[in-house]
Amino acid sequence: MTWKAWDWKFIVGTVIGIAAMVVPQIDLSSRSLTVRLLASSSLQPALNIQNLQISLNGQNVESPYVSTIELVNTGSKSITSADFDGALQIQMANNAKLISAEITSTIPKNIPVRVATSENKTAISPFLSNPKDSITIAMITSGPRPAFEVRARIVGINEVAFEDNTVQSSSYWKLLGRLASSYGLVFLYFVFTPIAFRDRQLTMPRGLAFCIAIACAFGSVGTVSQNLDEVLSGLPYPKQSSFLIGLGVTLLMAYLALRYTRRLIETNRLKD
Repeated sequence: MTWKAWDWKFIVGTVIGIAAMVVPQIDLSSRSLTVRLLASSSLQPALNIQNLQISLNGQNVESPYVSTIELVNTGSKSITSADFDGALQIQMANNAKLISAEITSTIPKNIPVRVATSENKTAISPFLSNPKDSITIAMITSGPRPAFEVRARIVGINEVAFEDNTVQSSSYWKLLGRLASSYGLVFLYFVFTPIAFRDRQLTMPRGLAFCIAIACAFGSVGTVSQNLDEVLSGLPYPKQSSFLIGLGVTLLMAYLALRYTRRLIETNRLKD
């Protein structure tokens, strides 16, 4: 196999690797509002104590639950109060009864926003929400464990996302894939560590080369995207910055890898 033919295969593999790393970071939406259920806990004592009643504002509450809900601007642009077509509503999606709702905190402090409870739903008045602004609401319900749904009409946002952080969001197959890639990297560690310490040479079979490429690709996708998002979270446009910087660094790594591979060929350490 000639270097020219091998070079094309390397280029194709590099393109695939770049796509695998940067595609998960692409998010063309600049406006995004997300409602997150952070916690939902029963206030009913575990022990069945006779004559014990829980009341709120003089009203007895049966099987009470307290739920913590966060409303956060997850986009890169501000959402003004004029962008709302009415109040944002959080309502019950099951037979639970909404008793009360109140704002417990905001980031930044003192965001001028109000909530009102009526007809088993909470209405949040339109407000100015800058990127990463958040509002935390405590809601008390009675009956079964509450389920929520969100209704809102906001300019530039097709649908306000709802995330239930009280349950595991990752799919079984995604977790299985991460576990497989992690153990693949462990396997490669035990293969190459003795070779490095004993200064041995290895003629690499094609199958082993494919295993290395696949394990490195899958092992890097999750860590690269997640870590870049965390490092660049303070920039004005974190999602766009993460995509551009991630693409630039990946292209740089591909270029350095190509130079290194050519050097191996020139020194006869990599042969056809």
